Amino acid sequence: MTNGFLSAYNAVYKKGQLFGANRKLDHDPFTKAGRRANSIAVVGGALGDEGKGRITDELTALFLKEHQSVFHYRDNGGANAGHTIAVGDKKIALHQLGSGVLQKGCTVVLGKEMVIHPQDLVLEIKEVEKVLDGQPMPAKLLIDKMALLCLDTHRAFEAVLKMKATGSKAATGRGISSAYADVIYRNPLRLRDLFAKDWQDRVKAHFSHYQMLCQGFGFELTSVEVPRLDGSMVKVGDSIEFSKQLATAKKTLQPFVSEVQSLIKQTWQGQTPMVFEKAQALGLDTRYGVYPDVTASNCGFDGIYSSTEGAVDDQLLAVKAATIKATYTSSVGTRVLPTMMEEGLAKRIREDANEYGATTKRPRDIAYIDLPMLSYLFRVGRVEYLTLTHLDIAYPEVPIKVCVAYEKDGQEVEYRPDQEYLNQVTAKYIELPSFDGQALTRVTKMSDLPKAALQFVAFLTRSLQVQPLLVSVGPKRDQTIKYY
Repeated sequence: MTNGFLSAYNAVYKKGQLFGANRKLDHDPFTKAGRRANSIAVVGGALGDEGKGRITDELTALFLKEHQSVFHYRDNGGANAGHTIAVGDKKIALHQLGSGVLQKGCTVVLGKEMVIHPQDLVLEIKEVEKVLDGQPMPAKLLIDKMALLCLDTHRAFEAVLKMKATGSKAATGRGISSAYADVIYRNPLRLRDLFAKDWQDRVKAHFSHYQMLCQGFGFELTSVEVPRLDGSMVKVGDSIEFSKQLATAKKTLQPFVSEVQSLIKQTWQGQTPMVFEKAQALGLDTRYGVYPDVTASNCGFDGIYSSTEGAVDDQLLAVKAATIKATYTSSVGTRVLPTMMEEGLAKRIREDANEYGATTKRPRDIAYIDLPMLSYLFRVGRVEYLTLTHLDIAYPEVPIKVCVAYEKDGQEVEYRPDQEYLNQVTAKYIELPSFDGQALTRVTKMSDLPKAALQFVAFLTRSLQVQPLLVSVGPKRDQTIKYY
């Protein structure tokens, strides 16, 4: 077993040390010397779908109790994200909107390095208003006019690549990679292009470009079917229909599109709490993920720096937290993890935790907690705090199995983000005492957590060299154990 994990195991389970898992932090994490007070960013610490939206919603609500307003910023991804938020006894899956849109006093900004699908965003806004019984969104929504457009052309080209088996089978079909590729190819469309005087000419040129790309693969763009937010499939149609749909969407979105750079800079230099919500996860980042199942955007804290054009220094954030599922890991795509769980237990967890994609509805693969992978991602991501979701997914009769080492050719080896390499390693596990997860859903105080749950939190935070920030024991906002 890797020395650090062995040391953590012995300290917690042999010597009884809890490393603060049983008490509040000995400092206020939101006010640190040398850091921008009341600023926090939350990234996915594993392979996505960890519940980041749930966490940022919780933190936004916390700040609004003590402050008149909160600035909520999303800097990456697009309609491929899926953040499920509870609104009373209702649930809503947010995709392009930041989770702060449900709270009055919050200003939600969709940033420059997001890829915005106009028609889906309109549908999402209407869905939010429907959940709110016809009332408008309580938050103020702003969309950076420099944000990238992700259009049906991008979705069609992604579909063409998949049909030609040259793209990732894990792609959501939302055209994300194609939209980001346009930046690399130096011909992206941005929100501001939709509001230019010659917007129809720009859109027509874009359509023609993708028409030629699809024809190069033997497909006709107009007849390719692409998904909508509601799950329906529609044909792209010709250039006239394509422009007509964008004209309708832009009419709805126009009040939200703005020049936001000066606002970001002023807010960062002020005292308004700032919450930064990342999409996807460190294990899906093109730099740190396992191909081909990676996303196309920057999933780390440094993406905030580039999206805000340097106005926000991610190194000065008061809290840099990563979210993971406490007792297991979920995965979508073609990746084959060395820690895949037996299907019997995996199926039980999948049903109990509703492990189906918020965007795609795909059933997720279920794997054991993988400390070699997580410690690598936390190190390259420069994570300082841990937020845990799904601590309530535990069964008293089933030990919690955790991977603590890899072996290859009889030797212990480290994690590397490479599928060919991972195919050659064997996961080595330890089994930890479990607890009644269902009973945890009724726990409201840290002191009421069972010893085995506290030990497990202590073991994870010690192994990953981070501090606990909060732990969720259910989907509702009040089902949270806070360490601050």
